[in-house]
Amino acid sequence: MDIIQLELHLIINRNAASGNAAKSADQVLSALNEKNMPYKTYTTDYHGHAIDIAQTLLETTLLPWTKTPPQLFPLLVVLGGDGTLHEVVNALGNRVDIPIAYIPCGSGNDFARGVSLSRNPLIALDHLLETLEPQPYHTLHYVENIQEEEGYATNNVGIGIDAAIVARSSASASKQTLNKVKLGSLTYLYAAIQVLTKQKGFPLMVEVNGQSIGFDNAFLCTTTKHPFFGGGIAIAPEADAKSKTIDLVIVERIHLLKLIRLVIQLLQKKHMASPHVHHFKSQQVRIVSTTSQFGQADGEELGSRPFDIHFTTVQRLFWL
Repeated sequence: MDIIQLELHLIINRNAASGNAAKSADQVLSALNEKNMPYKTYTTDYHGHAIDIAQTLLETTLLPWTKTPPQLFPLLVVLGGDGTLHEVVNALGNRVDIPIAYIPCGSGNDFARGVSLSRNPLIALDHLLETLEPQPYHTLHYVENIQEEEGYATNNVGIGIDAAIVARSSASASKQTLNKVKLGSLTYLYAAIQVLTKQKGFPLMVEVNGQSIGFDNAFLCTTTKHPFFGGGIAIAPEADAKSKTIDLVIVERIHLLKLIRLVIQLLQKKHMASPHVHHFKSQQVRIVSTTSQFGQADGEELGSRPFDIHFTTVQRLFWL
């Protein structure tokens, strides 16, 4: 294949990582100028703006990757955090042939961890410019049957404690103040402490590998395509973004002291040995929660409600 030239179309979320992404963005743009790389920038101004930008680019600019791409190829680049990447992936929807490049500038950067991409923006940029063609990765595709919703997730979709933490931190009165002084991560820590003792167990049914399995006292239920969630916690250490397999992890509600011990085991990647942790691998998963619980997809709120979700994967092209 002839070496093609890239024209970068950068969707930039300067507010990611409590505003720290702005500095990273300036460093990346400065490096591109030094390298005389052709690029255009599109800055997000509000939550969901990346969806609008990506959809416009899809209609006007972006091209699918083929065996004979044009010599000047318009490459979509996401410069932000996991939430920005989530918006762009959902904006592209089933256009899995449109390559996505990623320069992580968020607070958690779990997708970057999951695909072994450097979380240093300038190193990630160098890797992007050295890459000659996109690679296929599997991302989650989910259909929620009760409200007839469809979506995609690059990291994970969770019901229970992790989603409750996301909801509590988003509603925190101190979040905007902490974001202004670039300490937004403390909002999540405070929310986790609050929710940890208040989250109750809930009934859950899962269909996996041809079996229906019920849980009376679920605490956390996470489907994931790579090991990490929550900013680097290896909830499913064996998960692989290159594989079709979905990893499902369910944790039961236990006494607080045992829960604290389990959290320590989780940080040490020893939690899978616990009898209160259940791990499944399958190419299709169905999860039914008949009671109202908080849900999240890639850290984005799905609200508090009953869920009936069916998961599969789709193979999508990433410029990694």
